[in-house]
Amino acid sequence: MALPIWPYQTIGDSYRPALIFLHGFMGAGSDWSSIAKTLADQFYCILPDLPGHGWNTDFPLTHPLDFATVADGLQQLIDRLGLAQVHLAGYSLGGRIALYTAICFPQLITTLVIESANPGLEAEPARLSRAALDDQRAEQIMADGMDAFVEQWYQLELFRSLQTQPELLDAIKVRRKKNDPRWAAKIIRELSPGRQPSLWDRLDSLPMPTLLLAGALDPTYTTMVTQMGQKIAQATIEIVPDAGHNIHLEQPETFSRIMRSFLHR
Repeated sequence: MALPIWPYQTIGDSYRPALIFLHGFMGAGSDWSSIAKTLADQFYCILPDLPGHGWNTDFPLTHPLDFATVADGLQQLIDRLGLAQVHLAGYSLGGRIALYTAICFPQLITTLVIESANPGLEAEPARLSRAALDDQRAEQIMADGMDAFVEQWYQLELFRSLQTQPELLDAIKVRRKKNDPRWAAKIIRELSPGRQPSLWDRLDSLPMPTLLLAGALDPTYTTMVTQMGQKIAQATIEIVPDAGHNIHLEQPETFSRIMRSFLHR
């Protein structure tokens, strides 16, 4: 059974070059609205909801999800929109999906923008450990509900920089708590980095210009994008000051400026 075509919003005129944004875990296409508005003078910005998020839940909870299925869904959306090629940007989970899609369907992607995303875990013990952790998190969501899970999630070291912007953090939490716990549990389990195919040995196959972004306050991903950049022929690396894992929400003006410069290069 194929998944339905992803629901999406658009910002900008459809005759301009298409730019698709993929959001992170527990997010929605609308997370990118402020960034898209700054680029809509030159791009047709498309903001889909990933499977299990926002309005993209019109399929059975029992339907299995993996990265091949989700990449096929993105390819079908591009085809439904009648687009030969697109610029593709993704954050965190959306970045992992964007990277996988670009490797599987390179002919569809003009440029690739990856923000704070992991190409996968190479070692089997690390994969098994992360899958088990995300299974536990899924059980926690179902047992304790979204409110408790979101509060705990944003206490992770990964999001430490958001503590310096309490109003932004509170707004993010309010949106994330609106997720259906059943879908959040499904996504964190089935699209876990522990179940994602490692892409490290396929990064050198990417033919398109690729922008790799990490926040300077997110040391794990600053190291990771440096390592990724050594494997991608046309990679540009940007480490954004005063930003952590979620650069486009923490430093939106800087993020937009970097993206515009890259896309015009």
